[in-house]
Amino acid sequence: MALQSHSMNLTEPLAPNAEWVHESSAQVEIKLYHGHTGPVKSCQLIENKNWLITGSNDNTARIWDFQSGKEIHQYKLNHDMAAIPAVRINQEATRLYSCGWDKTVRCFDVETGKEIWKGVHEHIVTNCHISHDGKSLCSGTDLDSVLSIWDTATGVMSTRIPNVHESTITSCQFNIPDDRIITTSTDKTTKFFDLVTHRSTMTLRGHEGVVSNCTFNKFERLYATCSWDKTVLLYDATVGSFRREGPLMLPKLHEGSIAACHMSEDGKLLVTGGYDLRIVLWDLDNMTHKLGLRGHRDWINDVCLTSDNTWIISVSNDCDIRLWHVANCDNIKQVIEQNKTLKNAKIISCSKCRKNFSSNKLQRENGDSAILCVFCRLEQKQKNSHYTQILHDYDRPGVLNDQVSLKSNFTEPSVPSFQHY
Repeated sequence: MALQSHSMNLTEPLAPNAEWVHESSAQVEIKLYHGHTGPVKSCQLIENKNWLITGSNDNTARIWDFQSGKEIHQYKLNHDMAAIPAVRINQEATRLYSCGWDKTVRCFDVETGKEIWKGVHEHIVTNCHISHDGKSLCSGTDLDSVLSIWDTATGVMSTRIPNVHESTITSCQFNIPDDRIITTSTDKTTKFFDLVTHRSTMTLRGHEGVVSNCTFNKFERLYATCSWDKTVLLYDATVGSFRREGPLMLPKLHEGSIAACHMSEDGKLLVTGGYDLRIVLWDLDNMTHKLGLRGHRDWINDVCLTSDNTWIISVSNDCDIRLWHVANCDNIKQVIEQNKTLKNAKIISCSKCRKNFSSNKLQRENGDSAILCVFCRLEQKQKNSHYTQILHDYDRPGVLNDQVSLKSNFTEPSVPSFQHY
């Protein structure tokens, strides 16, 4: 979806259900929006209206003012409290679409909130996506792995494509020209279904686990996929070398399954979020990470990046919506390098009290081979010279240096048949 970039006013007054949650010493400013009472599963930006759209298992979709966090609209989605994996809105912001584990896809009028039509699948619907021209909606299912295309005006299923994958479709989306649908699956592949020839034209392989999502830049030259195998793979479609040599793999920073990914329009940045509660901002030009962000208290389900690359939006099972201001992330490279050093630290045991502490805090006196924690060193100095010293939080034994708090905000087939209706 083509989004219009615009500058974000950081001094915009926040609504009562929104707050700044960063501390004065924080390197990344964070806004936190409250309102949902169940896990938030999806987020989408409509920047030309300054809207943020979220969908939740609390059976609601909500539209927020991006800058202030004020809730503009709330929609009851009629999915009978079933899980709602995705909520989407068309570019004109006139129609809202949702899909649920109740085996339905639904269309709502944005202005009135009334349900316009309902489409029914035979099995659980795992994802849906609106075409860029707003005329079609695609949806994917669980057990039968069916990809369906709906006419958004009438709610009629225009095309049903079975057996696109060998197992569950985890995500589906239209490409920029709306002539292909890209799907990911638990069968560890990503596929491209051509809507002109009605056949799968390309399959991306390389993951060892479930492929949860795929993202690409506006030129569709670079594709990134993320997986439950904790990896992010890059495929360069301009040279096609991945067909011979395989995809490129970004450094393995996530410690758990990666649920979502989103690439910037220029293809220079990528943001990923996972079940390890970590968000990572990647520099694709240099194949390295720029930032690791922590703060969510439960699984991260979806992430997106503003078109000017200044804000990351993330949603989670903790019911929170977080906005991370990353415009100045290049200025905090030094902090990231320090964090890399901390991650190399080892946990060792004190020779005297046997408590664990980080090797980063290991100090030995001249000629002393004993390995002592800060407390035992202090005790020894007090006995010898009545020396006193102020202890800092980071000197306490048992604190792992690769854990990062909110204070710093840094961390972690055959061609399918098809039917027309």
